[in-house]
Amino acid sequence: MQRGEDTVRVIKVRCCALVLALLLAGCAAPQVAGSPAAVGAAPPAAGPTLAAGPVTVIALGDSLTAGDGDDAGKGFVGRLTEAIAARPGREGSTLTNLGQSGWDSTMMVSGLDGGAPAELPQAVAAARAAAPGAVLATVLIGSNDLWYVYQNGAVDPTPRAEEDAMVTTYRANLERTLTELQAAGAVVVVGLPDDQSARPISADMGRLNQQLSAVTAEEVGKMSTLSGVLGRTATEVAAAHGVRTVDTNDPFWADPARMAEDGIHPNAAGYTALAGLWTDGVAPLLGA
Repeated sequence: MQRGEDTVRVIKVRCCALVLALLLAGCAAPQVAGSPAAVGAAPPAAGPTLAAGPVTVIALGDSLTAGDGDDAGKGFVGRLTEAIAARPGREGSTLTNLGQSGWDSTMMVSGLDGGAPAELPQAVAAARAAAPGAVLATVLIGSNDLWYVYQNGAVDPTPRAEEDAMVTTYRANLERTLTELQAAGAVVVVGLPDDQSARPISADMGRLNQQLSAVTAEEVGKMSTLSGVLGRTATEVAAAHGVRTVDTNDPFWADPARMAEDGIHPNAAGYTALAGLWTDGVAPLLGA
């Protein structure tokens, strides 16, 4: 016990010395470079800006990227591309939308047996074809990782070990995605998943169980916490790669007027709000 007590005493002395040093400096210590950013905040040095000229936008993700629920058929990436193309010098920017409804992060990188091919290899090929021109890759994935861990669990409620395993898989898929896209010459921006417990359908278990029969009210209550874990995971992976993030959590998700009739996806007004978040997040990469 004496050694532990001595260690505590040394720590206390060092902490006191640090506090005294700060007081002597006028309590005006600068923010430490490299301090962890809050969820949704882009790293201070968020990688290179996009090359001059039209931007090739390559979008990876699930139904939110595909634009489900939007009668206009643009989704957030269509509106984002329009906003980019409206900037002087960025006229002619184009979109390759690879988003697939119902896909999780594993499907994004590996595809479905007998189904559509994986998004990631297509995105890498498109980026290589467009480089060294301006290539922007948007990645918004995680909604279905979250739903499926509860829908496909063997027991209810889904145990913590299965939630942890999902997060580990999500991290690995995101890490692979950023690594390969950057190697192909793309400037990547990562979206942080929204809190799906805030969506209108989550407040109506009858409607929710028509879509996801095995999800319980208790599990819906756990979604907010787990979506936060996915957000922190995405932030950590993005920071390790020096790329920007866009926090997609916004009041519009809980507003029925800006959500489609299914209560899951945004409508045109909701996608306009989501596109605004992305447009603001991407703007620093476009230069003056």
